[in-house]
Amino acid sequence: MRVILVAVVPLLFSALLMIAANGLLGTLLAVRMNLQGFDVGNIGIILAGYAVGFVLGARFGPTWVARVGHIRAFAAFAATASATALVHPIFVSEILWGLLRISTGFSMACLFSIIESWLNAKAPNALRGRVLSIYMVINFTAFGGSQMLLLTTSPAGYELFSLVAILFALSLVPLAISRVETPPPLAKNRLRIIEIIKISPLGVAGCFAAGLINSAFNAMGPLYAQAIDPSTAWIGYFMVTAIAGGLVLQVPMGRLSDIFDRRRVILGLGLAQIVIAFSMAIFGGWDETVLLVLLAVFGGLAYTLYPISLSHANDFMEPSQLLPAAAALLFCFGIGAAVGPIVAGQVMDLIGTWGLFAYIGAICVLLVLFTLWRMTKRASLPNEDQGDFVAIFQTSPVANELDPRYEPAEPAHDADLGKGQSN
Repeated sequence: MRVILVAVVPLLFSALLMIAANGLLGTLLAVRMNLQGFDVGNIGIILAGYAVGFVLGARFGPTWVARVGHIRAFAAFAATASATALVHPIFVSEILWGLLRISTGFSMACLFSIIESWLNAKAPNALRGRVLSIYMVINFTAFGGSQMLLLTTSPAGYELFSLVAILFALSLVPLAISRVETPPPLAKNRLRIIEIIKISPLGVAGCFAAGLINSAFNAMGPLYAQAIDPSTAWIGYFMVTAIAGGLVLQVPMGRLSDIFDRRRVILGLGLAQIVIAFSMAIFGGWDETVLLVLLAVFGGLAYTLYPISLSHANDFMEPSQLLPAAAALLFCFGIGAAVGPIVAGQVMDLIGTWGLFAYIGAICVLLVLFTLWRMTKRASLPNEDQGDFVAIFQTSPVANELDPRYEPAEPAHDADLGKGQSN
């Protein structure tokens, strides 16, 4: 394991820097657009551009990577993300910022795919689960830690955008100065959505709902926090509390889903989120301490919905279907992530910032009703037939290849690996 860690440290450090840059940029833009007086509904539409670009990147990114090679592609997309961050404070325009979010989403989808394909190539089958766990902690740590960077200077200036660009640029350095072997080509196989729906309707619904909820909170949560207390310190603490809750509750919620029927766990997640979401919508501004406690629980529930739904779908899959199904379910999450900020933004524009959690509560009501209906249509799966829960972050389809539940693909022959690429 020590040898493997030494080999993947440059990759993990690059991932940490680019995730921190991306996490800071998303929150910064929400706060900055509110300061600029952008319409709340338009803010939701602009921020939804990231998910649109991410879905496009997951779909078409492998073609670009295959054309120019992993290393050149990583450099190109990291440079694009860095330059994109610098354009925001120069040209303040709703239309342009929406296009820039699409560009950033596309670049991040490709960057995640490249990093994760390298990690998968470096990790032997016996250690994939441990490498995935470390990578998950890096994701949550970088995403949560990036929120604290808001405290360094005012979001009204250009400095934080420059910091984002610096982090994206520095993510190139660990790979540039390390000897890294070219990983296999990115896989593009996936099951059609209609096939997944036939196999596991609730798995699809859960992943889609997770996209609707998580993206809406990540994009519009800073506006909800800003309405309570406009200080950047409060906004940073608000966001990091939810992210920390997601990290802490991953394993406990996963263990519950291994012990009990996963449909009951999804039902419990939905019911608990209904109570918490409507409590935050009604009482959120009364006491900040109580709000943060509720927020930590909310984050723990919201960020575990996707991996539990993915695990539920996997329980009904053949081994050969697992990886392509995971790619299709991530696509469902991405579609939800594209819709979530738009709808949440319109609701908040109509009834106020507390509408964010009213929207989330409504999504959970629909998920609970659908789960109850599905429980009448199929008998519960015996516990011994359920697979083990594995926490998966919503980054790229390639991350699923690190999941120890999946059978690894046959390694590509050397002659097929990025001919003409520089290592």
